Amino acid sequence: MTMWRATVSLTLALAVAAAWGAPPPPRSKSLAQFDNGYAQCEKRDPAMKGHRDEVYASLYRLKLDDDLRKQLDDTRKSAPYKSERRRAQQTLAKSAAASDVRQRLDQQCAALKKEIKPAAAPASAPQR
Repeated sequence: MTMWRATVSLTLALAVAAAWGAPPPPRSKSLAQFDNGYAQCEKRDPAMKGHRDEVYASLYRLKLDDDLRKQLDDTRKSAPYKSERRRAQQTLAKSAAASDVRQRLDQQCAALKKEIKPAAAPASAPQR
């Protein structure tokens, strides 16, 4: 019985240690809701186009690298994500007529826009 407890404890410790070092994969529901809201912001402000993953990573304090981009792409291709995305779009369509939705969306878009890091300024050419 003692050997069994030691094995279970070791397995649990290894699982916790492995999970601790890696960021959790994006959840379909939260990613779908984020993407739906961000798409609305992109419609309002074209300058936000192309920054979706950057803003997502910034909000969740994740390092945006190739691995995270792949996880996001894989999640976006999954059936649970697509289902949640449709549900989020339907919810937004139903509540779009409410006047407070427009104000909340404006606030959300302004906050998301602040998460976009400014592009590095190009080095100026040396003067002669």
